[in-house]
Amino acid sequence: MPYSMTGFAYVSKSFDQYEISVRMKSVNNKGLDISVKGPRDVIPFIELDVRKLIQTYFDRGSFQVFIDLKYTSPAITLQLDKLKDAVLTIKNVMKDINLSVSDDKVYDLASDLAKESEEQILDEEMKTNILEVLKLAAEELKEERKKEGEKLVKDIEEKLKIIEQYVEIIDKKKDEIIEKAKQRITEKVKELLGEEYSERAFIEATLLADKMDITEEIVRLKSHIQRFKELLKSDKPVGRKMDFLCQEMHREINTLGNKMPDFSEYTVEMKTTLEKIRQQVQNLE
Repeated sequence: MPYSMTGFAYVSKSFDQYEISVRMKSVNNKGLDISVKGPRDVIPFIELDVRKLIQTYFDRGSFQVFIDLKYTSPAITLQLDKLKDAVLTIKNVMKDINLSVSDDKVYDLASDLAKESEEQILDEEMKTNILEVLKLAAEELKEERKKEGEKLVKDIEEKLKIIEQYVEIIDKKKDEIIEKAKQRITEKVKELLGEEYSERAFIEATLLADKMDITEEIVRLKSHIQRFKELLKSDKPVGRKMDFLCQEMHREINTLGNKMPDFSEYTVEMKTTLEKIRQQVQNLE
């Protein structure tokens, strides 16, 4: 069964020194578009891996991936030299701006400054952990897209039945409509030209019947509907194929309506229903 392109997932997992959270959101898109956001000193080193991971799970959709990294304990013990350098930096800055602060405050500022250069360094272990959480989020998102896809498929099936019913009605009534039209033109020709031109009336009626023949359109519509049903049972991405089928069905319905205006009530309903199907198809992968 086809998957929807719409879904949301959130996964958070704690490790020894930090907690990794991933939010993943997807909406419909003609292709595969991926946006990755998170810590600026982490994303540049992992973005390519994130994109590759998304591509292994999904074929279409616009994805927004948010990675959050929170430390639960210092990642690295501060080195004394770094702390000394930070203290000197703080004191020099304070001296330049002629501001006096306590030693405790200098220490706090220096500690923070030193930590900034130590924390959030992406090592292989952290990278592996981030990708692990991303994988869990991708699996959760895929499941959500599957559930949403099931709802879309059910709705499309119901609307497809409506079109199928109209096609059957038209198929049963078309011969009767053509016969009545032939009778009208025969009587009109006889009225204008007289009984001796009955052969001409027959020819005109036959030409009219040929122009009104919608057998091919009916056959193609039935074929498209059957193909649609097959695609709705497929586990592969079929959104593009369904969108193409909607275009083909719209063309056949238009031609049918032009050939037989008597069925305009049905063709209008069919096109309205088909447009609703097309809107739903836009959300299928």
